[in-house]
Amino acid sequence: MNTKSIPVVLAALSLFTASTGAATWLTDLPSALSQAKGTDKLILINFTGSDWCGWCIKLRQEVFSQPEFDTFATDELVLVEVDFPRRKQLSAEQRTTNQALADQFGIKGFPTIVILDNNGKRRGMAGYMPGGPKVFLSMLRKLQGLKGAQLSDEPAPATKKALPLFGGAPIQPPPRYAQLTLKGISGPANRRMALINNQTLGAGEAGRVKLGEGEVQVRCLEIRDKSVVVLVEGETERRELRLRIGL
Repeated sequence: MNTKSIPVVLAALSLFTASTGAATWLTDLPSALSQAKGTDKLILINFTGSDWCGWCIKLRQEVFSQPEFDTFATDELVLVEVDFPRRKQLSAEQRTTNQALADQFGIKGFPTIVILDNNGKRRGMAGYMPGGPKVFLSMLRKLQGLKGAQLSDEPAPATKKALPLFGGAPIQPPPRYAQLTLKGISGPANRRMALINNQTLGAGEAGRVKLGEGEVQVRCLEIRDKSVVVLVEGETERRELRLRIGL
């Protein structure tokens, strides 16, 4: 072999090793259940809007694309992505399957992470959390500690408490929003995303946002540095929602 080609070959082998070692994301739950059956692996389902949801993109960049998560997932998890993209095209069958899973698990916003045991029983739920893979993997390791114990939605024995949902946070009812609140702004200047109550929207996008006992249609007209301009269903005047720190 020509010695000049050795670095190229080594680089190619390195890329091959990295790709084969990467954790695999499935797109259907039955396949995941089949893989997990007979193992001690948990099933992690990521309900995401991969190409538009700012918090989903942050979760992917900060956790799922990191080597610490990849190493853990390869050994301990079966991964499922349930995607609701706006630009990427999915088959009609996949869209139907994804919607059925979202209905089954009562998904109301993105990202939502659902953790199942190898029999398909729910262990917990989570969303985006700051802190990168260290915090996220800590939550998963706590859930692993429940193997063989009763689940969080069943009566727990007095000698061992079941782990609350969301990686140790107290179990609480779903949040109720008394008013429209801008909870966060993410993304680069040319592709900003705004989190309004439970819904992530880009400029020009509309969605159903939780408010009181129901939902209201909100169109995001403009995303500024620390505020957004929206038009709310049933109103003629535009509103400016200012970012509230510490939510």
